[in-house]
Amino acid sequence: MNIKFTNLKDLLIFNIKYFRYLKGISQEKLAELCKLSPRYITDIERGLHCPTIPKLELISKALNIEPYILFTNPERDKNTLNKIMSNRQYNQK
Repeated sequence: MNIKFTNLKDLLIFNIKYFRYLKGISQEKLAELCKLSPRYITDIERGLHCPTIPKLELISKALNIEPYILFTNPERDKNTLNKIMSNRQYNQK
């Protein structure tokens, strides 16, 4: 399933969350693996912060994907999408 994004930032934010869900990693665990604060990961996923290239490299390494994957719009797993979309926090602004 493909999703349309209006800008690159929204794609990046969604991909970080998507691959985190796909790998079954919590925000806290991702923060621990990246040696970043859990609040920073939360703020990235909420669109309040845009990570720098070095931090994107840390995040992609923790997610076991190449950094460029965070900027692609691949076909997505429907079960993972359903989990993301049903998450109450994701739907809040």
